[in-house]
Amino acid sequence: MLARISGSMVALAILAGVAGAQDLSKKAYKDSVKAVDFSVHLFFEESGELSPDIFKLEEFGVWNFSAHWKGNNGGKFSGFLVRVKMQSRARGDVFAEGRQAQLVLRDRKTKKTLRSWIISDVYVSDKGIGYRAQFFTGLDCNLMEVALIADGTRITRDLPFACGE
Repeated sequence: MLARISGSMVALAILAGVAGAQDLSKKAYKDSVKAVDFSVHLFFEESGELSPDIFKLEEFGVWNFSAHWKGNNGGKFSGFLVRVKMQSRARGDVFAEGRQAQLVLRDRKTKKTLRSWIISDVYVSDKGIGYRAQFFTGLDCNLMEVALIADGTRITRDLPFACGE
């Protein structure tokens, strides 16, 4: 009889542990977001405006702090804004605590990390999409790659900010 009661107690403990773990995993999934894309926008000194996303511009190029693309000479810029698109994995408002993604800017030749940005504590509205942004300065004359790293995925794009004589 005692063995039967002990066996029942063990079974109940195991079931309670499994149910508790399922609740925790559902909560972790419910309150998480994923970084799904990023864009880069130059800050133009003369107008104080931001460029369109440079990755969507045809024939985009930079030489000595001056940007140009098909149909536009852009002009002198200083600094750029990186905008990261965050997507909710659940319905309704979500506040995902802790680290959600990382953005790394590296020199293309040396692979040295120039800047890094940890994206954490992210709010996404009930529409399922939210954005985080960071402005970077002092990198306007570097050939770089930008990598967005989140949930084991990596999105990498080149920033061709060339300078010379």
